[in-house]
Amino acid sequence: MSRPRYQVVPAAYVALTRPGRAGHETGREVLLQRRQGTRFMDGWWACAAAGHVEWGETALRAAVREAREEIGVEVQEADLVPLATVHRACVLHDDPVEERMDLFFTTERWRGEPRVAEPEKSAELRWWRLADLPERVVPHERKALTALAQDRYPTFLTHGFQQRLTLVAAVGRNGAIGDGSGMPWHLPQDLAHFKRTTMGGTMVMGRGTWDSIGRALPGRRTIVVTRDRDWRAPGAEVAHSVPEALLMAGEGEVFIAGGGQLYAQTIAAADRLVITEVDQSPAVPVRFPEIDPDRWQEVSRIPGEGLQWVEWRRDGSVASVSG
Repeated sequence: MSRPRYQVVPAAYVALTRPGRAGHETGREVLLQRRQGTRFMDGWWACAAAGHVEWGETALRAAVREAREEIGVEVQEADLVPLATVHRACVLHDDPVEERMDLFFTTERWRGEPRVAEPEKSAELRWWRLADLPERVVPHERKALTALAQDRYPTFLTHGFQQRLTLVAAVGRNGAIGDGSGMPWHLPQDLAHFKRTTMGGTMVMGRGTWDSIGRALPGRRTIVVTRDRDWRAPGAEVAHSVPEALLMAGEGEVFIAGGGQLYAQTIAAADRLVITEVDQSPAVPVRFPEIDPDRWQEVSRIPGEGLQWVEWRRDGSVASVSG
């Protein structure tokens, strides 16, 4: 099956900077906005102005327009200094809006006093020391701002291309994994296997899976996907969509830990499946997606008591693993 033509969505970002305040050893500062109401990375800090490049518009012109629309200041194209280009991808390649080319510009020259001009999208503006940014900066924007702090520009960066997804699940003979609120079995040996598999890694799970576990598991970073904008829990980082969760997760291996909807949304993009085949057929409604033998190859099978641990690799990635 041929792939659709590759396409990216371009966006322009403006990082307003100023010297440290007179009489204070604050170092150079950058103006950031705290996002709200956008349904993506809300509550996170980001460049003060940013947006898509419109049809027929240069990235420089888009940066000038976004600065005017979002923070009410006038910037001249000639004063915009190219900072970084961030080529960003999401492993969920079925949605081209998640394939991005982010063009960052910086300037210390503008007219007007920055203000929140679109309060439906921004909760506040605040100056931050480049050397001491807040913890929750949108991950790909942090990369560009770090380059700015180190005077490394213009530069080219990537984000998301080294991410790999591993789905971890216990599955009955009939494909069952649960009823949406918990697992239909208690298997201490498999819980130990799950711990060994995911220890030290980043897990992404749905709200129902989190509720069935009941707490943050030690030694692992946990990102919970939920539509509830007000939900919080100790030890959990909150995302409101799968692409948002994967952006937060960053590079390297990411473990998808359930439930059924999350498995269904990510199996096509996964590189590895770690499946516990349970010798039971519980009458529960939630099923694991079908493992297509034309796309997946079994690379190991270890028997246990009433179960087997099976690892699958996407066909085409097996040679590099076994070689």
